[in-house]
Amino acid sequence: MGGVGKTAILRHVYISLLDFLPSYVFWIAVPQDFSVYALQEEIANAVGLDNLSNEKDAKRRAGLLYGHLNAKKACILILDGLWKPFEVKDVGIPVETGKLKLIVTTRSPDVCRMMLCQKQIKIELLDMEDSWRLFLKKLCFAGELPREVEQIARSLLDRCCGLPLGIIEIATRMRGVKKEREWRDMLGNLEESRMELDVFKRLQLSYLNLGDEQVQQCFLHSMLCSGNLLSEADREYLIESFIEEGLLGGSATRQGLYDQGNDILDKIEGAGLLDPEKGHRYLHPLTRDMALHVVRSTTHMVKAYMGLKEIPEEVFWTDRLEKVFLQGNKIEEMPYNVSPNCPKLTRLSLYDNSTLGDIHESFFRHLKGLTVLDLGRTGITKLPDSISQLESLEALLLQSCFALRFIPYVGKLGSLRKLDLKGCESLEEVPEGMEMLANLRYLALDGTEIETLPEGVSGKLVNLQYLAIRKLRAGEEVKLPKVEELHCSVSNVEMFNACVGSLERNSSQRYRLVMGAPENFSLWCGRKTERSLLIDSCDHIAASIDGTSGDGCALLPESVQSLELSGCHEMKRVMEWEWLTTLLPNLKEIITKSCENLEEIIHGPLPSGATWRLTYLEVNCCNNMKRALLTQDMVLHLPFLQEILVKDCKGIEVIMGTVAKMTHFSFPKLMNLGLCNLPELKSICDGTTRCNSLQLISIDNCPKLKGIPLQLPVLDNGLPSPPPSLQEIRINRQTWESLEWDHPLACSTLEHFIKFLD
Repeated sequence: MGGVGKTAILRHVYISLLDFLPSYVFWIAVPQDFSVYALQEEIANAVGLDNLSNEKDAKRRAGLLYGHLNAKKACILILDGLWKPFEVKDVGIPVETGKLKLIVTTRSPDVCRMMLCQKQIKIELLDMEDSWRLFLKKLCFAGELPREVEQIARSLLDRCCGLPLGIIEIATRMRGVKKEREWRDMLGNLEESRMELDVFKRLQLSYLNLGDEQVQQCFLHSMLCSGNLLSEADREYLIESFIEEGLLGGSATRQGLYDQGNDILDKIEGAGLLDPEKGHRYLHPLTRDMALHVVRSTTHMVKAYMGLKEIPEEVFWTDRLEKVFLQGNKIEEMPYNVSPNCPKLTRLSLYDNSTLGDIHESFFRHLKGLTVLDLGRTGITKLPDSISQLESLEALLLQSCFALRFIPYVGKLGSLRKLDLKGCESLEEVPEGMEMLANLRYLALDGTEIETLPEGVSGKLVNLQYLAIRKLRAGEEVKLPKVEELHCSVSNVEMFNACVGSLERNSSQRYRLVMGAPENFSLWCGRKTERSLLIDSCDHIAASIDGTSGDGCALLPESVQSLELSGCHEMKRVMEWEWLTTLLPNLKEIITKSCENLEEIIHGPLPSGATWRLTYLEVNCCNNMKRALLTQDMVLHLPFLQEILVKDCKGIEVIMGTVAKMTHFSFPKLMNLGLCNLPELKSICDGTTRCNSLQLISIDNCPKLKGIPLQLPVLDNGLPSPPPSLQEIRINRQTWESLEWDHPLACSTLEHFIKFLD
C-alpha cells in the first residue's frame, strides 16, 4: 500500500550502492501517467543516452536503449513507483542477458506477478514498538510526554496502524503542541474523519489507478459498509451489497453477478487497497478515512461505529442526502418527532444497532426514494406501517432481527427485489401481500419460525433466483424455474430428485438441499461448503446422469461438494470409486451418521492412477464397520485428505490398514485427526506412515490404542524433535501413559503439546 516506506527503503539501498558502483546504479521515478514512450525517455535521461529523443518510433527506441544498456559491464536499474506491468523487451531493458539487474517498487502484487519478478519483498506495516519509536523521533519532544498526552498519542498511533507516512505526518503536525486539549482535538478530528491528511493524497493514487468507474464506486461502497478485516463471508456480504446498490450489471444470473463482484474485489486487492493477512483481507483505517474524503459529505452521512445512542439531529438530514450509514452504534429509538425530509435518500443502514427497539410511524414518511433499507441485527419487534408506502424500495434487509414479530403489508412494494429475513427467529408468518412481489429475486426465510410459503405464493414469484426456506411444499419445486441458489428441505426422494434436476439445469454453484430432515433441523447446521446435500433415512443413492430416477434412489448432482448421510440404516456402502472419477469430481466431504448397516465408505475396484479431491471424512455411530476404515491402497488415491473424524464406532480396529506388498504410505496433507469412543481401536496405522502435516490430534476414550503415527526427526545429537507442523495433542491421561514409542525420549519430547481431556 502507499506510504508504507517502499521508496524510503529503496532510496537508502540506492545511496549505499552509489558508494560502490557510482556509474552503474540508476534511479528512475516512473511517470504516473505511464507509457512505454515516457518510461524510455526517463531511463535514457538517467543512463545518459542523449539522442533517444530524436527517435520517435517505439521499437527503434527500444533497440537503441537495449544496445546502450547492454554495452555496460553490469548495471542496476531501479524503477520506483510502477503502476502497470510492461514487457521489458518493448522498453529495451536487457534483463535476459544477465548483465542488468532490474528492481521495481509497486503497490500492486499483480504488477509483480505480470512482470515475472524472481523475488518479491513485501514491506510490512510497523509493529507498535517501532511505530512509537518513529513517532517520538519525528515529534522531537524534549523530555518525556505527560502521561495523559502519551495515552492520546498512542490512540493516534492506533489510527495509523503502523503506516510510516501517517505516523510521520501526525508527529510533525503535533510538534511543539503541549496542551492536552489540542492533542484530544486532533484525536477527535481523526476518529470522526474531519481532518484531511497529506497521506490521503498518496493513498488516493491507488484509488485513482483503479481507472474503471464501476470498480471505484464498488471500492468506495465497501469502505462505507465493512470492517477492517474482511473474511470470505464478508466478501460475500460485499458482493450482495454491490448487487443491492445496483453497482453490478450486464448479467441476468446471480452467478454472473457474483463472478463480476469477485473480479472487482480482486482488482481492488490487486491495487494494494486490501492487504492479504492470515486468511483475511485487511483494510487500513487511513485507507477508509481517505475514502470518506472522496465521497461528498453533502450527499453521504457516515457515522458508523461511533457509539451513538441517538440518531443525528434533524439538521443533518438535508434534502441533498443520498446515503446514510449509521451501522454499529447503540441507537435506541427513532422518535416520533423526527421525520427526515430527504427525497434523494436511496440507502439507510442501521445494521447492528442491537439496542434499537422502536421506529416511529413518522420516520419514513418523507423517504419515498429509499431503495435499500438495512435494519439487520436490531432489536425491533415490528416495522411501522409506513414501510408499506416505500414503493421504490428494492432491498429490505432484516437479517437476525431476533425479536421481530410483525412486518406490515408488502403488496405495494412492486420494486422489491430482495427480502432478507434470515435469523428472525420470532417471526411466525410471512408478511401479507407476498404474492404481489413479482420482481422478487432473493427471499431468505431460514432461521425463522416460518416453515413453508403460503399456498399459491411460490407460483407468483416467477423471477426468484435465491430461496432459503425450511421446507418446500410438494409441487413447488417445479414452480421455481429460475432459482439458482436453493437452501431448503424436502420430504421425499421424488421432490429431492426434482430439485437436483432443477439445480443442474440452472448450473447452480450454491445450494444446501436436505431430504427427510428431523423436525428440529436447521439449514444453518453443517460444514461451510458452497454445494452440500444432507440425506436422511434413505437407503439408496446414485450419481445423477440424466436427472431422472424412478427406482427410489436419491440422485447426487455432479457439482456436489459435501455429502452427509444420516439414519440410512439399510445402506451398506456410500458410493463407488468410479463415481468419484467421472460422476462426482467436485466431492470434497463425506459425512456418515447413524447408518447401522454401513460396511464401507467407498466400494469397488480402485481405478489405476486416479486421484480424488476428498478433503474431509467423518464417520459417526456406524457400528457395522469392521476392522479398517481405510486401506493403504485407498490412501494413495486421496492425496488431498486433510481431516478424519471417527466417533462412536464399536467395530473399527484400525483407521488405516495394510494391504499385500505395501508397508509404507503417506498422508501428505492430513492436518486434523479426531478419534472418540472407539472401544476396539488398537492402531491408527498398520505399517509405517508419514503424516508430516498433522497439526491437531484428538483421542478420547480409545482404551486399546497403543500408538500414534508421528515420525519424530532425530537431531545430530541423537535426540528426537517434534514434527514442525504439530500444534496440539488432546488425549486422556491414561491413554497417553500407555502409548508405545520407537524412541525412549519421544514421550518427553511431545509433553508440551499435550492437553489432557480428563
